[in-house]
Amino acid sequence: MSLRFAVLTLLDIEPGSGYDLKRRFERSVNHFWSASHQQMYRELHKLHQEGLLDCEEQIQDGRPDKKVYSLTEAGRATLRQLAARPAAAQKIRDPFLLQLFAGHHLPPALMRAQLERQLAEHRQELATYEAQNARFYKRPPEQQQMLWLSHQPLLLGIETEKAWIQWAERLLQRLQQEESGAQN
Repeated sequence: MSLRFAVLTLLDIEPGSGYDLKRRFERSVNHFWSASHQQMYRELHKLHQEGLLDCEEQIQDGRPDKKVYSLTEAGRATLRQLAARPAAAQKIRDPFLLQLFAGHHLPPALMRAQLERQLAEHRQELATYEAQNARFYKRPPEQQQMLWLSHQPLLLGIETEKAWIQWAERLLQRLQQEESGAQN
């Protein structure tokens, strides 16, 4: 899968400028796919040059003109082709888990501090996902029906963060016990 697939999918839902697209990306696809602002704009230009996107310039008062992108029929056909391809299962690639794997080389207090930092980040991510989930349910019912499959990665993200937090809380308890035992 690719950034191309993500961009086409987001523009299929609603046309938009590069800025609009980046904001939508950050509120949805960014939870399971990453891209920089520059990568997003490069991909938009490439898709436009290939005839997969139309670009309409909108004049704005006191600001640079805004380019609004939308899918062409060729873009929709490409999106259907990309959506039909089998997706490979993704392996977890998490630097903290690698650090934890070598954690026996660290004092329990240091490992605990690292885990507490990670736990705070995952709790924040869960809060972000839950806020986005609440916004989804404020959409009109016909949009919820149209986008219910697009909503599923967010629901998986919520469950994943909850599971990670539960796992980390148990691990934190164990590290605290280890630390207490080392001090006695």
